[in-house]
Amino acid sequence: MAYGSLVGTTIVILGAGKMGRAIAAAAAGARIVFLGRGEATLESARAALPGVDLRTIVADATDEADVAKAFEAIGPVDHIVAATSSGTAGVAPPEATIPRVNLADAHAVYRRLWAAYNALHVGARVLRPGGSVTLISGASARRPTAGFGIYGALHAAIEGLARAAAVELAPLRVNVVSPGSIGVNPMRQLTHHHGRFDDLADAVLSVIRNPAVTSAVFDVDGGESLGTWSGE
Repeated sequence: MAYGSLVGTTIVILGAGKMGRAIAAAAAGARIVFLGRGEATLESARAALPGVDLRTIVADATDEADVAKAFEAIGPVDHIVAATSSGTAGVAPPEATIPRVNLADAHAVYRRLWAAYNALHVGARVLRPGGSVTLISGASARRPTAGFGIYGALHAAIEGLARAAAVELAPLRVNVVSPGSIGVNPMRQLTHHHGRFDDLADAVLSVIRNPAVTSAVFDVDGGESLGTWSGE
């Protein structure tokens, strides 16, 4: 097998939405297993990825027993990516502020953190030597913005979780990919490029392939976490 090749590897992706599908489509030669809460979403993913070696399992990524049962059925794997969505009805910028979001809605947003925790806590048991777990955060982890407070805190928590896990799960590798705004006009970014799920997928596969990368946060945000340009 060529250095960094994904051919013949098994990648488990928690979440079968746009993030997960972009990663699966780009992972040429890998066997993909999607864990998703609903059969309708999984069926849509299968239809969208006709050329991918794909298996789907209905499982709630935030439920430890569900995830453990799914991994038991899958067997040993090479890489895990926690690509679940943090989008929650009624909790959207600019209203996603700590003063306005009640605890029940905050719990719903933070489901993504618990999915990431399960990827590490449960998934590490089935990873082959040299395996990795990749989590998805966001540019607001390091540059909080008014109106995004709940999501900034979520992304920062994911990055903190990954750093701790990289130490405790070594020599398994744990990394984070941090995208900026995707599918909207650039916001504080330093390029004209509008963020795409393909950008995220390319970054995820880069950290998966490179055996020297662990405890890293890979920014793929067009400079959003640093910049001030308006995106004209």
